[in-house]
Amino acid sequence: MTLPRLILIGASGHAHAVLAVLQRLAAYRVIGLIDSYMPRGNHCYGYPILGGEDLLAEMCDVHGVEHVLVAIGDNYQRDVMTSKLSQACPGINFPVLIDPSAVIGHGVSIGAGSVIMPLAHVGPGSIIGMGCLLNTRSSLDHDGRMGAFASLAPGATTGGDVSIGARSAIGLGAAIRHRVSIGSDTVIGMGSLVINDWPDGVIAYGAPAGLIRTRLVDEPYL
Repeated sequence: MTLPRLILIGASGHAHAVLAVLQRLAAYRVIGLIDSYMPRGNHCYGYPILGGEDLLAEMCDVHGVEHVLVAIGDNYQRDVMTSKLSQACPGINFPVLIDPSAVIGHGVSIGAGSVIMPLAHVGPGSIIGMGCLLNTRSSLDHDGRMGAFASLAPGATTGGDVSIGARSAIGLGAAIRHRVSIGSDTVIGMGSLVINDWPDGVIAYGAPAGLIRTRLVDEPYL
């Protein structure tokens, strides 16, 4: 059987985790990785670095690739890169990647380019936007909503009917009470207990979570 060919964008730690999921799924043939910060010809876990993002269109054409997965951990940068690639390679596919050990409830909608890692859980009726990331052992409970390019770090959990805005990041082991709404571009720190709504563009952490400061949409948090 001929597997569809795929190129991975990024070669850092998150890309390593995504490669492991791809290997378990065995549903794609990974041609190589695109990373502007690593020399062409190097290898990452046995896969060649094909060059920088400027070579993606050429590499897709040369290798007959129709699928691209953006393996960048930072939510804002993943959004920016996805937009660039959509313009550079019209018609390219951004597949959904779900580890075989993840549990997905009925009636769930998952946007293109989203990645669901090992032992993650998505409750019934949930809506996950484009390019989202649910890390290892994270849980979005029933009727949850994640805006495009939002993320749950490993071990982060939500109650039911929680809304997480675009590009917002929920830190390691954080817990969010049911029916809480979190705005876009907000960061909830590691181990936090979130019992109240939070607006766009803030950093909050603690138990219960408290406001630390505002943040810029492109401010690094990893």
